[in-house]
Amino acid sequence: MPNRRECLALLASAGLAPVLGRAAWAQAWPARPIRIVVPFPAGGSADVSARLIGDALRDALGQGTVVENKLGAGGNLAATDAARSAPDGYTLFVGTNGTQTINGSLYRRSGFDPVKDFTPIGLVWESPNLVVVNKDLPVGSVAELVAYAKARPDALSFGSSGIGSPTHLAAELFKAQTGAPMTHVPYRGQAPAVTDLLSGQLQVMFPLVPDILVHLQSGAVKALAIAAPARSEILPAVPTMAEAGAQGVVASAWIGLFAPAGLEAPIRARLERELAQILGKPGFVQRLRELGVAVQPVFGDAFVEKMNSERAHWAKLIGDLGVKID
Repeated sequence: MPNRRECLALLASAGLAPVLGRAAWAQAWPARPIRIVVPFPAGGSADVSARLIGDALRDALGQGTVVENKLGAGGNLAATDAARSAPDGYTLFVGTNGTQTINGSLYRRSGFDPVKDFTPIGLVWESPNLVVVNKDLPVGSVAELVAYAKARPDALSFGSSGIGSPTHLAAELFKAQTGAPMTHVPYRGQAPAVTDLLSGQLQVMFPLVPDILVHLQSGAVKALAIAAPARSEILPAVPTMAEAGAQGVVASAWIGLFAPAGLEAPIRARLERELAQILGKPGFVQRLRELGVAVQPVFGDAFVEKMNSERAHWAKLIGDLGVKID
């Protein structure tokens, strides 16, 4: 019988040794802590989600996780960092619909390719945009808002977290579908825009549910409709845009887990399996619900198809607006 060295020599001559070497390496993963890159500041719903996922992966995989918040350029800096990392399973990226479906059309140079540079693991949650108004604005429905805007073309300003952000694009989609004239006021982030909405400096916003939930609950702002195909389980009393008469206004933001392109298939399969188990845990689902987001697991081809569809949708709107960021 041939000994081990002779067997390896035979395998090498057949070109199989590299394959077995990669398989053994994948089986040994993880052997050190995993870095999770997040394109948002600490404390927000995406960051909290990443840390909860990191804690669960630590328990499941027996290795620590380190969340790294890397801000700037609408998520492009974090995405570029992750895309250029080794595809060894030790760097994960919390991608968003911004980094994965919008920024490629919006930025002249993003620094990465959202399709070629990443291995998608799975969608974590999705949160629809709302149309909300200051509590003192004398409108109580989308129809009244549109009528008010058309009667006073220079009266209404809407705030966003920046040019080309999901909150800006949702508003532009609303304007295109309803014909309501409103002036865009871009901010550096969502928080200062919300502050000005509360004070009355702004009259309208199209935020995500978690960004405005506490103020809706306090009565400081009014939600007129939600830009989703169906009502939200978190805000069941708020009608959809279609129910409110604004047909075709569907917009949301989401986060998903990604790895650099070239990730070994066994590691990808393990990550998908672990993420699916995490997203199915009642405690995890409830914690995110308290933040204002609903867990919505999507994996494999369905996740890829979702991103491709959204990429085409937003590319058209951005092209129609003529918006580009250097």
